[in-house]
Amino acid sequence: MLSLRFALQTLKKDFRHYALFIFANAFLLMVNAMFFAIRNNHSIATSEYGKIIKAVMVLGLVLSLLVGAVFIFYANSFVSGRRQRQIGTLSMLGMSRFQGFMVVVWQSLGLWFITTVIGLAASFGALFIAFPVLNQLAGGQHYRVSFDWNTVVTVGLIYAALFFLMTLIEGFKIGRTSLINLTKSDQRVAKEPKAKAFLGITGFVILIAGYWLALTTKPSLNALFSFIWAVGLVIVGTYLVMIVGIGWLLKRLRKNQKYYYQDKHFVPVSGLLFRVKNNGAGLATVALLFTTIVVALTAAISMQQVTSKFGQYLPYDTTITSTQALSQDQLNQVQQSAQQHNLTLSASHELEATSATLVNVSGQGKLSRFTGTGDIMSTPAFRAMTTASLQKWQGKSVSLASDEVGIYAARQKKVPTQLQIGGKAYKVKTIGQLTSPDSTAPSGPSYYYLVVNQQSQLDAFLKDIQVPATADEQVGASAMPDAVNYIYAYDVKGTKNNEISFSKDLTKIFQQTGGQVMDRADAVQSIETVFGSLVFVGVLTAVVLTFTTVLIVYYKQVAEGMVDRQNFKKMQRIGLSLAETKQMINRQIRLLFGLPLLLLVLNAFFAFPILKTVFKTLGLFDPTIFISVMVTVTVIVILIYLVIYWLTSKRYQQIVNQ
Repeated sequence: MLSLRFALQTLKKDFRHYALFIFANAFLLMVNAMFFAIRNNHSIATSEYGKIIKAVMVLGLVLSLLVGAVFIFYANSFVSGRRQRQIGTLSMLGMSRFQGFMVVVWQSLGLWFITTVIGLAASFGALFIAFPVLNQLAGGQHYRVSFDWNTVVTVGLIYAALFFLMTLIEGFKIGRTSLINLTKSDQRVAKEPKAKAFLGITGFVILIAGYWLALTTKPSLNALFSFIWAVGLVIVGTYLVMIVGIGWLLKRLRKNQKYYYQDKHFVPVSGLLFRVKNNGAGLATVALLFTTIVVALTAAISMQQVTSKFGQYLPYDTTITSTQALSQDQLNQVQQSAQQHNLTLSASHELEATSATLVNVSGQGKLSRFTGTGDIMSTPAFRAMTTASLQKWQGKSVSLASDEVGIYAARQKKVPTQLQIGGKAYKVKTIGQLTSPDSTAPSGPSYYYLVVNQQSQLDAFLKDIQVPATADEQVGASAMPDAVNYIYAYDVKGTKNNEISFSKDLTKIFQQTGGQVMDRADAVQSIETVFGSLVFVGVLTAVVLTFTTVLIVYYKQVAEGMVDRQNFKKMQRIGLSLAETKQMINRQIRLLFGLPLLLLVLNAFFAFPILKTVFKTLGLFDPTIFISVMVTVTVIVILIYLVIYWLTSKRYQQIVNQ
């Protein structure tokens, strides 16, 4: 067992070298195990919203697994250089390549075992912190912590597969590399990249195209697809700019002799140029990861803030919407159900109006049904009612002339001056106040409440916004059973749990007759549970991305420091002072860190309009919340980045000056 003995000796001797690798992968394994444990949790699975929470956790699990898989191979690329040098030395002393490969196998097995044990133990403890947070975000649920063997086995096997694949790649490199190159595998010098002006300029064009798409996309049914396109263009553009474009730009700077041949520019430019091919991908990854952190945290925190105010936007506690007028017996059932749940109902507010329909209004006031394309958030939803219905709904009506119709515009600044209904033009009289039967949330479709004098005008309006069978067919409300709604609204006094039970009973009563029940307490709990779990996943994902980015930057600084140490030593032998060395190191690090920071600020700036568009499309946009959260998160992430820069630059200088 010579290979096993050497593997144990090298792990023990170089444990400090492997400690960060183990810690980082154990942390990512811990997060994956947490997602698995929450997904498999029995108390969540059997709850009312268990399927939704499990689906959200799967989303977080996929993201964390992808990050974990990428990081294992990325971190191993820094560990493998030292390992290959050891195998090369052992091979030159007589050990066969197969025995050398077995040393790697035993090392990987040991690293996997230590990582898995630490990660699973940490995940079990972290769940006791995570579950109270999840319960609070999910609307005050009472989910219990559990950690099943299925989670342990699944996570262990997934990471075993990743370590196995990593070991195979390592073995392939050992088999294909000469012994001399193996002994120098951690001292390879990067080659100068080729100048590819076309690819560099293409990268800038693609990046600008992604920014332009983010700025010009309007809230619509296609906004999510535009968001995906914008993200894809920004990712491709960022990588091309950082990998190719920066190298091309540095070569242009090197040709400028007045700029290049200065002590403050010579070393930073030449040093970056010879490693820009490898650094470019890392710098682009850092910029994109930090941008993702900004987007994820902004979305998560904004959703949590908006959903916490959702109940304020519902005008009544309980609303019943039916396509048929409720009978007296059904109204009595509502009262009886409330009494059974120890609730007190206010007098019902009753409204007969058309169903909420998205309607296009032309410049001449002609009405037509929204076709499903275009700017959905700028298209108003119409509800039409007669003056008699309005009187019954809120106890007061509005006086209209024979050539007038009334409009109450919710959140719309502009009201048409005239409308054409049934081919006849009417002047529009603005209604100053109306109790909305619909949500008053600051996002989502804006409502126009249209008030007419006669039922015939209501029928004409329905014909205008429907698609009639023939152009001459007379279409009335009676011919469209789904075109008119009967709304009954109540204010409720009682406990939250009793109100939710009451709404569920009403749903059972009216589901056979096509009635729909909207209850404020039930709706708030549903929204908080769904979006609260999304917030939990978003915050946890942001933590994972932040942790991963910090480690990527640290690994790069250590790797760059190992290479630069020999170069700066040679320069000091020919006259470069220690003070000048530190000066050049600081300039090079500032340039290295400045590029991702610039892209982070640009990406965050252009992410704002596309996030705003998506949130408006989903009906979750509140400008007072969203803007403050976006600015605060961006500033915090920039500060974190600067702290990382300070800490890792210190480590870089320590290595170089050793």
